[in-house]
Amino acid sequence: MDLLLSEEQTMLRESAVTFAQRQNGAERLREIRESNTKIDRGLWQEMANAGWLAIAVSEDAGGLGLGSTEICLVAEELGRGLIPEPVPAAAAVAAAIGNDPAVGEIVGGSTIIMPALAEGKRAIGDEKPSVKASGSNDDVRLAGAKSGIPNAADCNGFVVSASSPDGPVLAYVAAADALFSAADTIDGGTIDVLQFDDTSARIVCGPNEAPPAITRLLDMLHLATAAELLGVMHQAHEITVEYLKTREQFDRPIGSFQALQHQAVDNLVATEMSKSLIYQAAQAIDARGSAPGLASAALSRTATSALDVCKSTIQLHGGIGFTDEHDIGLYLKRAMTLSVRYGNAGLHRKRYAAAAEAYA
Repeated sequence: MDLLLSEEQTMLRESAVTFAQRQNGAERLREIRESNTKIDRGLWQEMANAGWLAIAVSEDAGGLGLGSTEICLVAEELGRGLIPEPVPAAAAVAAAIGNDPAVGEIVGGSTIIMPALAEGKRAIGDEKPSVKASGSNDDVRLAGAKSGIPNAADCNGFVVSASSPDGPVLAYVAAADALFSAADTIDGGTIDVLQFDDTSARIVCGPNEAPPAITRLLDMLHLATAAELLGVMHQAHEITVEYLKTREQFDRPIGSFQALQHQAVDNLVATEMSKSLIYQAAQAIDARGSAPGLASAALSRTATSALDVCKSTIQLHGGIGFTDEHDIGLYLKRAMTLSVRYGNAGLHRKRYAAAAEAYA
């Protein structure tokens, strides 16, 4: 699929391509497995300076006033480069909280704020929050737990969905005020559970603004994750095609064997179909404001395809593909982490079906 991009979108994607190519993402993934620091602040600041955290923030709030399509263009290249920093998630948070003072800090790169929406392993985050918010805007207290937050130990704070007496709200919680427990992910990062026990917070979206803001935030998170998965599997496919051209058996490149050609073509088709769905969904969301069913459809399809393609590329590499020294295995590990970060493919299929039924 060839995207028809504007000049601005082309420049944005080219900047992401150049940035990702300068980094050794595969080596960084190996390094962070042995490190307690999962987010490189210097690298984060570079991406902030490139304007990526401001992509979907309104121009009135100091952003670029763009949308989901542009976030996806950057996320795709970060996936290709195996860049582990969750910049698309932070950009989605900045867009969701509007004119809150924290937006300037996010966009400037000095503050890393992650979304905390899901509760439990079988949740996406658009359900009624069980986290409770009590008190007034100046003295809000939270009680409950949130799950699925990447690399929480390196963050400055979190935007948390909660239920107040007047309806759902989004509240900011400083990292120093939250308790969290971390589990290692297969790609070297962590996934965390946040605990709130009469925890101090500040409202960033009240009951009137929070429901659409949560929907918009989830749409961007799901599409950006799908785009990152797209980049992962696309790069894995391209690495494998080059390998098939150079690796020889029986005095012939193994890429000349028809069975391997068919498998490579299947991988390309899966990649292109995912790409088409992601960018169609992004354009629809930018036009309508939200389309939860389409975002979930894109993530469900891409998560499934990314795992299938990355497994296939390891198989096509043969024995070397199973070694830790070869980069191709890192693409599967990254796909495994991203494919369940904001709900697995099955949950998103159910979400898409529910949305389709509502529109029927």
